[in-house]
Amino acid sequence: MKDTINDLSKRDELYRIIAETVKDTITVWNMDLTLIYASPSIKDLFGYNEDEFENIANNSSTSGLKRIMMPESIGTFLEETNKRIKECSTLSESERNTPVELECIKKDGSTVWTETMSNPLINDAGQHIGFLSITRDISKRKHTQEILQKSEERYRNILESIEESYFELDLAGNFTFFNDAACRMTGYSPEELLGMNSKRYTTTETAQQLNKTFKKIYATGKTEKIENYQVIRKDGSVRINNMSASLLLDSAGRPIGFRGVARDVTEHRKRERELKESYDNVQHMLEETVRTLAFTVEVRDPYTAGHQRRVAQLADAISLKMELPLEEAMGVRMAALIHDVGKVQIPGELLSKPGPLSSNEMDLVRTHPAVGSSILQEIQFPWPISDIVLQHHGRLDGSGYPHIDGSEMSTAAKIIAVADVVEAMVSHRPYRSALGMDKAIEEISNNKGTLYDTEAVEACLSLLTENGFTFS
Repeated sequence: MKDTINDLSKRDELYRIIAETVKDTITVWNMDLTLIYASPSIKDLFGYNEDEFENIANNSSTSGLKRIMMPESIGTFLEETNKRIKECSTLSESERNTPVELECIKKDGSTVWTETMSNPLINDAGQHIGFLSITRDISKRKHTQEILQKSEERYRNILESIEESYFELDLAGNFTFFNDAACRMTGYSPEELLGMNSKRYTTTETAQQLNKTFKKIYATGKTEKIENYQVIRKDGSVRINNMSASLLLDSAGRPIGFRGVARDVTEHRKRERELKESYDNVQHMLEETVRTLAFTVEVRDPYTAGHQRRVAQLADAISLKMELPLEEAMGVRMAALIHDVGKVQIPGELLSKPGPLSSNEMDLVRTHPAVGSSILQEIQFPWPISDIVLQHHGRLDGSGYPHIDGSEMSTAAKIIAVADVVEAMVSHRPYRSALGMDKAIEEISNNKGTLYDTEAVEACLSLLTENGFTFS
């Protein structure tokens, strides 16, 4: 008997040590919510010692609760406590062990968030005689949760405010998360879109393209882009999208799906097509204008008929050989087609004169670059055609006409100058027979870097001697 009493005494002492040592606060209540016991850690949690807390908690009215609990939490406390008193025998173990979060008031007036777990106390007769509660401070956790919640709300607001569709897919390509823009893009409601696979809202070709891209993302872990893929909306209409997608990982770094952003570019692509058609129309009109101007010269000078077209042919080939941007090369060709338009002001009989020209006649002929430039000044070309025409008879050493220093000449004018000399020398003129290609090659080779631009000459020589260029 003595040993049993000693054993009980030792056990009670052990329980006391445990209760007074743990950081969590232990409280014991009877069935009418009278506080029977509070562990010493109650002071760390509330700032009150055991006696002070007991006096407050056992106040017959709710005024005691108001001193230690925020108004919003009093209702929660009473509801949960009454539930345990009235329904203790019917509550499941998981329901009885559900923690209750309460915002409490400390002695110094500051607040603390607590989490309480309560378990029924049962006597030897199986009767419920009270509750044992374990309460801990969760203020830091609560603060962290609030920060996370605000952060989630902020990011959610951002996702919902952007025009682009944000989405997350599982590894099978099914929607697991998306913003409102994704619903607008597909025409499906959130309930319809959740869990939907890409095969449902894309063409077969696009679905295969997406599958191939996602496999590559999974294998490499790198972000990939897909441009101009088709999305079939719920109403059957088709939209064009660009997408950027990356691998979605869990907290352990394991792939669990994909995330991405998609932009509807249907209207943008439509505008691009319209602009291109408009540009092509303008380009066509410009070319027709240029051809008309070129024809105006050719009908007055039958001996040089086709000269401008052939110069344009060679100048265009030189531009491409020099790897000029296509837009710049187009300007060279357009300028070459009308580089002699200024000859419309020169009398026809002078242009077709079979013999040598006098000094005064030659001076008149030499005005055609300036006249041509003046004619073209009022036409709004996308290239500096007027300046190119003015400079096409220039020479690097300044000996051309009008007198222009080589540094003032544009690349286009330097190219046309070379093409013009070559075509003129290989063609018949009223005052002489064709000099031939060999003489033309000799002329530009011997004067490369002095009269003619070195790069343009070398490109021209390569075309004539290596690439088999011929005038058509």
